[in-house]
Amino acid sequence: MKGVILLFLALIAAVFAGSGIAWQQQAAEQALWQQEGVMLFPRPFPVSDFEFITQHGDRVSKDDLRDRWKLIFFGYTFCPDICPTTLAELNRSWKRLAPQVQEKLQVVLVSVDPQRDTAQVLKPYMDYFNPSFLAFTGSAASLASLTPELHAFYARVEREDGMAYLMDHTANIALVSPDWQYHGYIAPPHWPKRMVPLLESLVKK
Repeated sequence: MKGVILLFLALIAAVFAGSGIAWQQQAAEQALWQQEGVMLFPRPFPVSDFEFITQHGDRVSKDDLRDRWKLIFFGYTFCPDICPTTLAELNRSWKRLAPQVQEKLQVVLVSVDPQRDTAQVLKPYMDYFNPSFLAFTGSAASLASLTPELHAFYARVEREDGMAYLMDHTANIALVSPDWQYHGYIAPPHWPKRMVPLLESLVKK
């Protein structure tokens, strides 16, 4: 009888220990998504359909990218700082992710400068950082509709003395689910130490 009681107490202790571990994991997960510059909305927002051209010259719409979480950010190849930094940090983070996590994610650069960012220009640019990352361009109408839906902005900035214009734009990375629901964003910095745990958590949602 004493042995049965001890076994029962041991089982109860194991249950409580397991519950404690699960609670700690849940608390850590919540803290991860509550850090400054990281936002998950209580309710996601639907993303409208669009049609762009990728750096490979292929037409792309929502139906072509429904199997992965999308990490979408807005930029352009002539960007002097934010865009190359973001792509470099994402590539560093990508290399630290397990293959099964990579398979559930797609990095997408949406060009805010379709006038200069043709597929021919974007291809070597994206290849330099990571050939598996996608770039969208070629449709001012789709760009104009997608930008506000992902709480982003862009504006042309003219410069004096005949220097080439620049584009002001959002630096956040939008988090879009496989079924094209906008769930939140991650603001800079996008260091691997910060991004990798977030992305590993994201694909579990």
